[in-house]
Amino acid sequence: MIRISRPIKSTNGFTLIELLVVVALIALITVFAVPSVSSYFKVSLNSAARELAGVIKEAYNATALTGKVNRLVYDFKSNSFWVESALTDDILLDTKESREKEERRSRFSKKNEEEKPASSFVKNRTVTRKEMRLPRGVTFEDIVSEQNPEPITEGTAYTHFFPHGLTEQTTIHLKDTSDHHVTLIISPLIGRTRVIDRYVKDDESYEEDE
Repeated sequence: MIRISRPIKSTNGFTLIELLVVVALIALITVFAVPSVSSYFKVSLNSAARELAGVIKEAYNATALTGKVNRLVYDFKSNSFWVESALTDDILLDTKESREKEERRSRFSKKNEEEKPASSFVKNRTVTRKEMRLPRGVTFEDIVSEQNPEPITEGTAYTHFFPHGLTEQTTIHLKDTSDHHVTLIISPLIGRTRVIDRYVKDDESYEEDE
């Protein structure tokens, strides 16, 4: 009897067809995954804009109720924000001159520990109990205000809320890692905030707010 031996299938490695199938599956998953990731960051960006707009409104209301100056602090390094209240009526606003003064004070304060602190603000924990961080993948792009017409892209920026309903007009730009942009424009009257689903230049935002 003649026995015909069957070829033994190799279990070591993949065939060319199997490799092509794997590559095709990876390509298919990538096609669907990339838009999903982009959509995820877009949702986070819109959520951050709504949350920030809500804090702006609360800061405005707190100022009207207490009669004290409040300010919204934006921290570019940690991508966080919070509200502070003034301790006195003698407010040092955030300008180029005040920043230079603070830098000089900081250099001398290291030598003189008894020097009076420059900041006349404390955190307003009735509005923001803690520092609020932007969602992962969302950052402050730049911030422009009436006191700082040049875009601020690092350090800290502020929006001041004054009694009797006045607010420092501010343009806030947020972005995500998928290059989506959102602009928040704070009106100087009634603390109204408009959210625009694109990057709006500062001069353009002022025109739209008139």
